[in-house]
Amino acid sequence: MKASLESILDVLGKPNVQYVIPVFQRVYSWNTRQCEQLWNDMMRAGAARKMHFMGTLIYLPDEACAEGGFTHASLIDGQQRFTTITLALMALRDELRQKGAASAELAKSIDADYLHAGEACKLKLSKSDDAILRHLVDGEELDCDPKNSQFLFDNLEFFGGKMQDSSFDADTLFSGLKELKVVSVELGADDSPQQVFESLNSKGRPLSTTDLLRNTLLVKYGTDEQERLFDVYWAPIDEAFQKFGSEQDIYLDAAIHYWMLSRATGIRAGKRSDLYPAFKEYLSRKGGASLEDMLQSINAACLEFAAKPSSPEMRQHIDWVIDKPKGLISQRKIFGD
Repeated sequence: MKASLESILDVLGKPNVQYVIPVFQRVYSWNTRQCEQLWNDMMRAGAARKMHFMGTLIYLPDEACAEGGFTHASLIDGQQRFTTITLALMALRDELRQKGAASAELAKSIDADYLHAGEACKLKLSKSDDAILRHLVDGEELDCDPKNSQFLFDNLEFFGGKMQDSSFDADTLFSGLKELKVVSVELGADDSPQQVFESLNSKGRPLSTTDLLRNTLLVKYGTDEQERLFDVYWAPIDEAFQKFGSEQDIYLDAAIHYWMLSRATGIRAGKRSDLYPAFKEYLSRKGGASLEDMLQSINAACLEFAAKPSSPEMRQHIDWVIDKPKGLISQRKIFGD
């Protein structure tokens, strides 16, 4: 592990590196309120030529995955900030392009150094966002519903709107971007990304049981294999459980409990908060067992659960998750028909 204090632009602009958001991470979700705060921080830092600290960025280079003349680096922590900075740089590039030859060189530099790795986008988002980002950076034709990534559109428009103010100064903004500092942590081959996930989870960035379980299984693979396994085994689970809306985590945890009791011999959890520790213990006991076989088993159990959540068998697992005292309130009153 190597840690150093760097400008976020120096990290983003590392030559021949494309930053990849692992497929199992959550989608981009910063709103305009958070962008407003970042804008104010950038402009103040630029005007004062004074450093502004933005926290920690953690990434894992994937030397085995090199294509197009660049190397992939999985972004373990920092997706929201990296993506938002990319949107601000994109808006600045577009604004400078409209100002004529005097600003064209900086626009070209921003595009080459911070928005692209070779011919590809510098930042590769998870699948539901990636096509939108490529469309915004390079004008690629959209082949998905833009409503699924509305924050990307809204925040690019927000930054572009700020630049239409008569008092806006591009040099001040770019200077402010240079003053944004992070502790850049580059993980090595012997470091455990999953321990980083769990550490982040214990410091106010809560991940659900299924987030942790999925990350534990997928993080052991390289980028391409992560995408294949996610598409085959986990994406169908996400799709099947969307119908449960705000109660999705409850139903997912109930489905994992169902999997544990029906397919994972010897694994037991006393209460909902024990699900992930029990899974980790089970995983350590399994040793060299195939993780893909385990993903396949979890996939089958979760899809079975999602197909009949109101059956007496599945209701038992929901009752266990919500710790419902037997005989007090009907399941229907809590979750509807």
